[in-house]
Amino acid sequence: MRSASYARRRRRPWYRKISRDRVLLGLLGVLVLLLVVFGFQAWRATQSLRLAANQAELLQNQVVAGDDAGARSTLLGLRESTERARAMTDGMLWDVGASMPLLGRNIAAVQTVARVADQVTTEALPPVVKLAKQINLKTFSPQRGTVDLAAVRRIAPSLAAAEEALSTADHTLATIDVGSLLVPLRGPVGDVQAKIDGAADATAASELASRLLPPMLGERGTRRYLLLIQNNAEVRSTGGIPGSFAIVTARNGRLSMGRQGGYADLPQLSSPAVPMTDDEATTFPTTLVKDIRDVNVTPDFPRTGQIATALAKKGLDTEVDGVISVDPVAMSYLLGGTGPVSLGQGVVLDQATAVDAMLSKTYLLLEPAQQDEVFKIAARAIFDAVKAGKGDARLVVSGLVQAAAENRLMVWSAKDAEQREIATTGLSGALAGDDGRTPHVGVYLGDAASTKMEYYLDQTTTATSQRCLTGDVQEIVTSTTLRSNAPDNAAKLPTSVTGDGRYTPRGTMRLLVRLIAPYGGGFTEVKLDGKPQTVYADSLKGRNVTKVLLTVEPGRTHTITTSMISGQGQDRPAILSTTPGVQLTRNDVPVPSACS
Repeated sequence: MRSASYARRRRRPWYRKISRDRVLLGLLGVLVLLLVVFGFQAWRATQSLRLAANQAELLQNQVVAGDDAGARSTLLGLRESTERARAMTDGMLWDVGASMPLLGRNIAAVQTVARVADQVTTEALPPVVKLAKQINLKTFSPQRGTVDLAAVRRIAPSLAAAEEALSTADHTLATIDVGSLLVPLRGPVGDVQAKIDGAADATAASELASRLLPPMLGERGTRRYLLLIQNNAEVRSTGGIPGSFAIVTARNGRLSMGRQGGYADLPQLSSPAVPMTDDEATTFPTTLVKDIRDVNVTPDFPRTGQIATALAKKGLDTEVDGVISVDPVAMSYLLGGTGPVSLGQGVVLDQATAVDAMLSKTYLLLEPAQQDEVFKIAARAIFDAVKAGKGDARLVVSGLVQAAAENRLMVWSAKDAEQREIATTGLSGALAGDDGRTPHVGVYLGDAASTKMEYYLDQTTTATSQRCLTGDVQEIVTSTTLRSNAPDNAAKLPTSVTGDGRYTPRGTMRLLVRLIAPYGGGFTEVKLDGKPQTVYADSLKGRNVTKVLLTVEPGRTHTITTSMISGQGQDRPAILSTTPGVQLTRNDVPVPSACS
């Protein structure tokens, strides 16, 4: 009987031997195996993405330098890296993982980055690399006085295709919140995100240049531009007094500088060159539309361009097709690429000396008649160096990009179609009006005493979004610090620096600070050194404008603080714009939103 019973037990079906513990143990084994496989794939994918980010940076440098052989080789390696990353993150295991709670967002982020990076290498980059020898900075830069417009036209289609693909990729990656990912993933995901964002911006700028440069440089007829050189030592909203000008001519890509002059060559008109708007009439002096020195008391450079064009027509009997503005700091950035230039009589300007020479020594050492000549000679010397293609084209363009980012290089075109394109770029210098969900804040300075004392001005402005109120209204506070670094004996400096003392004691600065709230919002409080100030109800482009007038003595520091609210529904990061000064000035700075 025992033997029969034992035999029956031995012959039990296999499935009856499966216990709950064995099932759980088996499932645990499978899960561990899947995690090992998933972890290995994730590690390989992130390593590939890190490598791809480095290869992308190298590729961009090779394209900029016109190294077509190197670019082709790097692209092959980049494609291998992105294909590997995509293959590692493709499949049911990753798709299921992406839908899991908690870890899902991390898995989905890596999948998205791998897929987008692979699309970029197969769609956006090949047409650019194919023409790498032509798509480089020298194509857009003058060589022996001429920009090859035919070459610019040839590369336009490839740039357009690349721009479309990179823009799509950039928008897709922008939806990933890198800060919310697991720490090991933030680096590789953030690197690819940053690289594609930078590539998208650069390609968009190149694509726009390929469309705008031919017509603007006289492909279909001569173009003339009024070049304004702003003098930051006598501050104005967009930088400084436009005390020097030149007429720049372009025909078939060939550039030349013609007539030069100063404000004495464009005397103040007795009647407006163009009518003032109602907002302008209550916000600015009438010299805005009568005097070249005040055309930029408005912080809206397109309006400055319109007024300056009308003044040039009346005062110089010259029709211009647009206005270009630079300041000595921007010119110093260009010198970083071209190398030093000679002004004659043993005087040499380079990147390190240009600002000091033009904004300080000129007024300390020279007579008024000679001061204007310095700006004329310096402008022509730097223009000729850039026009000739002197130095390193990459550094010259890098200098232009930095100048534009700091609002030191601005362009306005009298041609409506061209201006609409420029308005989308950092070159426009436009004062924002209604920008949807983005609030804009502005702090702009003006010299109220006809001095050159702002060479010694140290200015900083910060902004913070404090609270999110009902209706996605942000409460924003700003703090502007103004310090005079003038010497203790500043009163004894030449009158060409200090002024004659009629408007402010010699050696001091008399500043008019205009503060501009977001569209549809307004100021709730303005203080100077802790003391409440009058809040004015002026308006410009639908934005509340108030002002503070103050005198700054040598060695003294003053602080202006404001509290304001944005318009309804403005929940995105605010943009803080300020007057570019003599020192390095970040501009159009994003301010994290309290409503997001």
